[in-house]
Amino acid sequence: MSFSHNPVMINRVIEGLNIISNGTYVDCTFGRGGHSRNILEKIGEKGKLIAIDKDKAAEDYAKEYFSKYKRFYFEKSNFSDIEYILEKYNDSKKVNGILLDLGVSSPQLDEADRGFSFMKEGPIDMRMDTTNKMTAMLWLQEAEIDEISRVLKKYGEEKYSYRIAKSIKKSIKDKSLKTTLDLSNIINNCYPKKKLYKKNPSTKSFQAIRIFINKELQELEKILKDCLELIEKEGRLVVISFHSLEDRIVKNFINKHSDGKNIISKLPITNISSNLRLKKVKIPLKASDDEINQNVRARSARIRVAEKL
Repeated sequence: MSFSHNPVMINRVIEGLNIISNGTYVDCTFGRGGHSRNILEKIGEKGKLIAIDKDKAAEDYAKEYFSKYKRFYFEKSNFSDIEYILEKYNDSKKVNGILLDLGVSSPQLDEADRGFSFMKEGPIDMRMDTTNKMTAMLWLQEAEIDEISRVLKKYGEEKYSYRIAKSIKKSIKDKSLKTTLDLSNIINNCYPKKKLYKKNPSTKSFQAIRIFINKELQELEKILKDCLELIEKEGRLVVISFHSLEDRIVKNFINKHSDGKNIISKLPITNISSNLRLKKVKIPLKASDDEINQNVRARSARIRVAEKL
């Protein structure tokens, strides 16, 4: 098994982590090790990299291609289990940097059998952890129209959520919904025909179903909270997001703990600065043209960096 790709915004990630030679770092979204490989090149013999991924394919890749690195440790798990993982591999000591590259990975999109892509025909699966029983198709079969509509609207900000949900349930009833291309066609047919769309109309619904099935936003909120206790003073948190909901959560979290925003509105608060836990690190939010040319996924990427106080 081999997979090679250019990790998203790699130079900015390395700059954001501000790596020290003997530091300990956590790559919470290993994928195929693009970021991990570059972090390993920067840390010294006394440094350590702990990688996490819930995907069995990522675990297999790590075993095959990264087992030679003595400073590298891998755990197949949700990254929200980071506290337990650091207890296992780092004696519960704090770390110098944590990286989160959110969303679906390039190989997951490229493998039709995983069911993430609306461009390739495959089963309607969308599980990042294939040991979980609940596939996207199983959920669509069990959920009512109102629940599907709510998920599409909440996690995809989908304007035609109810129309799409109703059409999905009709297609399940008449047994015409079997593959990802079927689902994509159903969604596309719910959009007005006369308008031109910058993105494929299926984009929002596929993202929404994937985020819901994998509990991605709940996982993100938990690990962000944990990071406050797990990162050393002057250590860094680097987050790459590809969805407006993810980026909003990260932005609000950093704002809350770096300048007091979103603490309590319209109430006088004294000594806010003494309670702040993070410092924003200024870095260009969006990818450059060169970065997009190296990896087209970078086009929708947003990167945010914070330093622990």
